Amino acid sequence: MANLADSFLADLDDLSDNEAYPEEDNAKAAGVDEDGDDDMLDLEALNYDDLDSVSKLQKTQRYIDIIQEDPEYQLIVDCNALSVDIENELIIIHNFICDKYRLKFPELESLVHHPIDYARVVKKIGNEMDLTLVDLEGLLPSAVIMVCLRYSINN
Repeated sequence: MANLADSFLADLDDLSDNEAYPEEDNAKAAGVDEDGDDDMLDLEALNYDDLDSVSKLQKTQRYIDIIQEDPEYQLIVDCNALSVDIENELIIIHNFICDKYRLKFPELESLVHHPIDYARVVKKIGNEMDLTLVDLEGLLPSAVIMVCLRYSINN
């Protein structure tokens, strides 16, 4: 193990200051000025306490032209907002159905977790008191159907 460690230390000793940061040499070779003339951020000059000084992309004209004025972008933003509204509405409706149906079958909420599946099962069961008469095949896995039937028989 000492040979490997000595080898690594020898390699580190062989590195010069110029080889330690090859990306600086690449930037100089590409003609990029480190003074910020190319709108590149100087990492040493960043103020990490202020997000606006770190984030520059949203202030560029290119970003504004592409993102904020693009009708497809606005459509995507509107669709994302609509999907959040739909999810919130789904939760409200699920809670309403659970509150109303909890008196009839309190364990169903713990057996059927997905709100849409829960609503389908409640619709299928309806006011039927004997769950053996209700065909839940295709709505629930067989194991959950068995638990529902067992609950129905016991009550």
